[in-house]
This record gives sequence, C-alpha cells and structure tokens, in this order.
Amino acid sequence: MLRDIQIFFANTETLSNEQQQHLFDSLPVTQKNKASGLKSKKKKREFVVGRTLLIHALQSEKNLQNLPIILEEAFAAPRVDSLDNYYVSISHSGFLVCCVLHKFPIGIDIEYKKNRKDLIHKSDFFMSHEELETLKAMVEVERKHYFYEVWCAKEALFKALDSETQKQTSLKSIQLSRCFKEGEWSVFQSDMDNHHLSLVYRGGECPIQLIPVDLSNR
Repeated sequence: MLRDIQIFFANTETLSNEQQQHLFDSLPVTQKNKASGLKSKKKKREFVVGRTLLIHALQSEKNLQNLPIILEEAFAAPRVDSLDNYYVSISHSGFLVCCVLHKFPIGIDIEYKKNRKDLIHKSDFFMSHEELETLKAMVEVERKHYFYEVWCAKEALFKALDSETQKQTSLKSIQLSRCFKEGEWSVFQSDMDNHHLSLVYRGGECPIQLIPVDLSNR
C-alpha cells in the first residue's frame, strides 16, 4: 500500500502577534527576508504560518536532523533543495493554512465558503459549459457545495501541473471528470470549519490524513 499523504493544517484565528513573531524568528533567513517584504499583515501571517507548516512537514515526514534549504519560487510553491523528488503545495483562506508534501505532483486548495449571491454568474470564469448546466439544474441549497467543490478541485489540479502546462491551461478548460476517470489524477475532498479543501495528486490513490498543528507549541 502506498504511504499516507499527510495534510498539515493550522487555524490562525487566535494567533497572537507575539506567537507570530516567535514563528517568524524560527524561520530560515531566506523565508524571513521574503516575509519581511510583504506589506499586507494578512499575507505575512499566511506566509509565516505556511512556511512553519512546511518545516513541520519536513521534520515529521523525513525525520531530518538538519533542515534543507527552502527555495522560494516566483508565483509558485517553494521548492526544497536536495529533495527534488518531493513536491510541495500550500494553500490558505479565511483563518486556515495547509501544507502537503508528496513524491509525485500534487496540489492543494482551500477556500472559505462565503455566502455568494448569483453563483451561476460567478462560476463563469472557471466552470465549463457542462458544469454550468449541472449547477443550473441544482436546487439552491446544493449549488454552494458544488460551486466550491469544482472551484477548489480545479485550483488544486492547476497547482499540480508543471509551469509550462500551466501557461497553456485555464481553469475553465480543465475537464475534471476526464482527469479523474482516466486515473491520471486522484482527488480528495473535505469540508472543515466552513472551508472546502481539495487535494489532487498523481502516483495512485492512497489514504489521506488531516493533521492539525498547534502553532502555540512551535
């Protein structure tokens, strides 16, 4: 059996400024420099927590004595030097931040489920014609779940693609049913704390673990 994929996540809602500073102080120099350059307090908090979760994941999954260099990529997930066979994906929305490692291409997306008006109109930028027709045929109470399920799955799949394929791909062009039916990709979906989470990965279907991380103990 394939090894479980572990999704590490943390809730930042009660994270104090002092705790955030402690997390920041614990980061490697490269991550400190990037965090210091972020003007938005929210983006800085998400970055600090995301990199803290990545370090936690590396230490938990690889049992590393010495932390490898984490390379920051422009408009992409960070890359871990000397671990070229591992892929990283990080996502954040609302107060939740999550991080995952995998030996094969992987993407994770989490979205806070807002009460949006006119979901059909707001779905046009990412749903195909067939998906929009499915949404229209649903009763109102079912539309919200389908909206976030499709949106998050497409965002996660897009993140898992290599950079060259991303340049030729739009969310609207992604055919989820074909991707998952043909077995090229596997998908995991979950609702948590009024967020929807989607994980898309290669390498065969395997068990998924959701692991909360207590930031106050880091």
